[in-house]
Amino acid sequence: MKKLAVLMPTYNCAKYLKESIDSILNQTYSDFDFYIFDDCSTDDTNQIISGYNDKRVIYIKNSENLGIAKTLNFGLEKLLPLYQYIARMDADDWAFPERFQRQIDFMDENAYIAMCGTQAFWLKEMSQIKSVNWLQPENYSYIKLYLLFGASFGHQTIVFRSEVIKSNNFKYDEDIRTCEDWGLWTNIVQQHIIVNLPEFLVKNRIVETSNHRSSENKIVHLKERSIIISNYWKTFNINLSPQQVFEYYYDSNAKSMQHFQSKLKVLIDCFNRLFLNNANNLESEDKRKFSYLLARKILDFWKRSSISRYNPVIWYIIVTNVKFIGLTRLIKSQLK
Repeated sequence: MKKLAVLMPTYNCAKYLKESIDSILNQTYSDFDFYIFDDCSTDDTNQIISGYNDKRVIYIKNSENLGIAKTLNFGLEKLLPLYQYIARMDADDWAFPERFQRQIDFMDENAYIAMCGTQAFWLKEMSQIKSVNWLQPENYSYIKLYLLFGASFGHQTIVFRSEVIKSNNFKYDEDIRTCEDWGLWTNIVQQHIIVNLPEFLVKNRIVETSNHRSSENKIVHLKERSIIISNYWKTFNINLSPQQVFEYYYDSNAKSMQHFQSKLKVLIDCFNRLFLNNANNLESEDKRKFSYLLARKILDFWKRSSISRYNPVIWYIIVTNVKFIGLTRLIKSQLK
């Protein structure tokens, strides 16, 4: 069995493709095969890839446009039996030269790890690295909870342990168009250890026309998120329908006072149960961060309701019902 395959799907990314390919071919860890799956691009993708004279580059063009989830599943089906590890990469992003070396060393040293991501810079202009604007959770126990609120991994930073993916028949959900990765992570994390490294080893390009950011996909993306999150809440023995998740997380419609009070009490109860049943598994700093995250999610729901932030009834409900954070930190979390 070979060591590492790189799986890169691409569709009409010619503008950024060479920069991304070069960042992979220039890795300090060089023992890999680089599979580029072209989902029937209509731009110069074929010409760009054909211009490489590197035996590691293997170009596969789909016979029809499949979409990203089907393309990734097709790639995994082909590569999992042949390689110990599968690294993901996207056609518009960029990897630091030491990315693979760091991740492969870590996976080799920790055989119980099923999947490893890294930190990444999220940039509109790839040549300018400003202050860190996003940190993914690192530890497994925190990731397991954080997946209720965020995807927790940069898809482009992932390395899979093939045996885990293959033996459990883990796949991307082909009915999900915009956040297929998030759904897969929630399946893997229920059975296996997944982590993020603290190092920043990838630059993720912010492209406003990308799959989940495009205007035509925005609502689809939020609804698909809601389905994934709703299903994942059930693993904590808490039932929130996709419609409830959408309202609590994303809906911006104004709400009546009575409706908001009722919904707020349900949300606080869910957060109390979640924290009290799972917080003991967290490291102290992660426990502190998670309690604050939950408090801020309450504030976010409040802000989107159009109910006054000075309403004494709402303050009373929050102060008397929230059990997962101390009173001083709770009040501060609602004032910022």
